[in-house]
Amino acid sequence: MIKWIGPVFILCATIIAQSALAIPQTTQPAAEASPAANVGPDTPVITVRGVCEHPPSQKPGPDCKKVITRAQFESMIQTVRPNLPASERREFAERYVEALVADEQARDMGITQGEKFEVRSRVARAQAMSQELSIALYEKASEISEQDLENYYRQHPDLFIEADLTRMLIPGIQQLPPPDQTLSDEERGKRDHDSETLMKETAERLRLRAVAGEDLEKLQAEAFQIALVQGEAPSTKMGKVRGMDLPPSQLPVMEVKAGGVSGLLPDRRGYLIYRVGEKRVLPLAEVKDEIRKRITDERFQAENDAVMNAAKITLDETYFGK
Repeated sequence: MIKWIGPVFILCATIIAQSALAIPQTTQPAAEASPAANVGPDTPVITVRGVCEHPPSQKPGPDCKKVITRAQFESMIQTVRPNLPASERREFAERYVEALVADEQARDMGITQGEKFEVRSRVARAQAMSQELSIALYEKASEISEQDLENYYRQHPDLFIEADLTRMLIPGIQQLPPPDQTLSDEERGKRDHDSETLMKETAERLRLRAVAGEDLEKLQAEAFQIALVQGEAPSTKMGKVRGMDLPPSQLPVMEVKAGGVSGLLPDRRGYLIYRVGEKRVLPLAEVKDEIRKRITDERFQAENDAVMNAAKITLDETYFGK
């Protein structure tokens, strides 16, 4: 019985928990509710009468039932939803029972045969195997030694600096009114180019004033006025920020000395300029867990990419579109 419903139920649980080949959740067991602690491992916690193994040609007998012990149920949870809170176990059990009953009825009605069933089974198995591969790759990526942690810490010093930062944004282009409909494409392009050039020159000029000690909030307000941006500019105060919290394009700010001002850092909205306050280097002992997760995620992504890139996929553009 459970042989057929297993892949389908794993697929349902996988969809609820995560998509296939996403980074798996960590496998920390859910906290135990106090009443459940008094239930022994061999105690039946689910009993489904009318569901059991029997020949397809026969009706189930009066003693037909499916019994699942606490140990069996928790083994299932640990495999399918390792982080499932104790408060959600009842709902999980009810859905599982519904799947078992549906499986029994489907067999009795003879609808577990045929092409449609085979197609659905193949899809469900592929999804389940994809999730199993994801879990296996993540577990392999999680095998990290103390030496790995130390090497990563030494090789990425900017990630482990904490600095008190203020930051101003200079828009990359003015918010000009709609162009006159009589303008040609060339004239419209020149209009945008001139606007971008003006904001780039503004950013460079305001940076020099920031280096001279002017307040970033005041300079940012001036930039937004030149850019014709309506509304208030964002706050310039960031507080204490770790290098690991910054996107890679902004990491160079951690190389700036305390009291200094960064260069122009490109941003999708325009340019960013940082002023660096007090800095400190985070000791390895303080960031080990974060390094371990970073290494695990990076290794997992690399392994996953290698798996996906090993296959050459071609989709017919006439059928699927570009």
